[in-house]
Amino acid sequence: MSRKTILEQNAPEQQSAVVVSSRGAAQQNTLRNIGLIIKHEYKKRLTQRSFIISTIVVLVLIVIASFVPTIIGYFVAHSNSQTRITVVNNAGSIGGLNGDRLTSYIKMVLNGTNGTTGTANGQSSSGKAQFVIQMASAGSIDNLKNQVKNGTLTILLVLDRAPNKDLRFTYYTTSSPTNDSNVSQVQALVSQLNILDKSSRLGLTPAQTSDLFAQPQFSDVNLNQAQNTRSTSDIIAGYILAYIGNILIYMAVLLYGTGVAMGVAEEKGSRIMEILVNAATPFQLLAGKIIGIGAAGLTQMALFVVIGIGALLLQLPLQAALLGSNSGLLNLSITGASITLLVLLLVYFILGFLLYATLFAAVGALVKRQDEVQNAVAPISMLLVAGYIVSFFGIYMPDAIWIKVISYVPFWTSTTMLVRIATGGVAPWEIALTIVLMIVAIIVCAFIAGRIYRAGVLMYGQRPGLGQLVKLVRMR
Repeated sequence: MSRKTILEQNAPEQQSAVVVSSRGAAQQNTLRNIGLIIKHEYKKRLTQRSFIISTIVVLVLIVIASFVPTIIGYFVAHSNSQTRITVVNNAGSIGGLNGDRLTSYIKMVLNGTNGTTGTANGQSSSGKAQFVIQMASAGSIDNLKNQVKNGTLTILLVLDRAPNKDLRFTYYTTSSPTNDSNVSQVQALVSQLNILDKSSRLGLTPAQTSDLFAQPQFSDVNLNQAQNTRSTSDIIAGYILAYIGNILIYMAVLLYGTGVAMGVAEEKGSRIMEILVNAATPFQLLAGKIIGIGAAGLTQMALFVVIGIGALLLQLPLQAALLGSNSGLLNLSITGASITLLVLLLVYFILGFLLYATLFAAVGALVKRQDEVQNAVAPISMLLVAGYIVSFFGIYMPDAIWIKVISYVPFWTSTTMLVRIATGGVAPWEIALTIVLMIVAIIVCAFIAGRIYRAGVLMYGQRPGLGQLVKLVRMR
């Protein structure tokens, strides 16, 4: 037998030995290889033009959205429009008030404690009262009605007495009932005038009449959950953070999970995977890709959260400078409870991404071409969407049994638990239990996905059925 023939027969064995040798070397450098893959995927994502542009656009939108309430409040406070009300009193003395005393009382009720406006110091930031009140005689009613029609006068309020001596009020305006923002305040005024008049006719003293307007003590006690001692601003901040957190988790997991599947399919379609599996094990490739892309997503999400919270906190001094310390706008209070919610938002995002990313990677390894990824990941995406939609029901029924049960399902924990935590009705052991369940689910899904990934990355032109997938999972 010639020397050439002997070499040809030994060639396959030599190639196999080289592959085994390279894989053995790869297994000995697991942490190094995973670190290199993480660095490559992370840098690749952060330097993509689409990543940079989308991040900048979303950050700008977040800042603009944070400033919207302050901007609206500024224009409303500095608008020159005032509501002109003319009152025609045909009822005579009302609770001992008539003439200038009645006018002062109406101004006090409509505009505030000292007759100018409803703010603490009696003046709006523009220095103008919301309502301009003037009295008129009964003979000018027809002329006043014409002024209301042509827009010179906003409201005409006529006070009369019925035959039984009760007050009767007629409200003239051209505003539609659905868009009339003044009617509720005028109704509150006439209610007070009516009580004041009836109490006077019944012989009650002014002190006794004042007691009629005093608000009773009212306590809301929910026996189905622990007592909530958080402030209103803290509760509102919790709801806002939960809503925003849900949206961020949903978008980030869907976007970057799909990115994992697309990356695997791209490498498989270009046959680069054949080279990669000789330099690193399938487990190293899977772990490096998931962690690297997840780190890029976490970086982007952290930017959104930090800039968003910073922009919201900036509204406090800005509102104080533009509108005064009592602007009446929403103030986001970042307290210990809010910080805890932010930390849990980060924890649930990481766990949720790791859970879904393992499934996305396994699906990406099974498709034949990159354009099949969207259809292949549709079932996993629908699983994520279901949890996202259900989570918003938790705002209205956080103590419902089915909401609690769903929050323990690892695939839906990330979104539903945030909403439940925002309501303040979640015990610490529930948070710990859901985190443990998610970690267990990640380990199980990673084991299954690793088996599928190991065999699927080198399957070209094949569409494995359910039986083949079961064999891949059980294969050692």
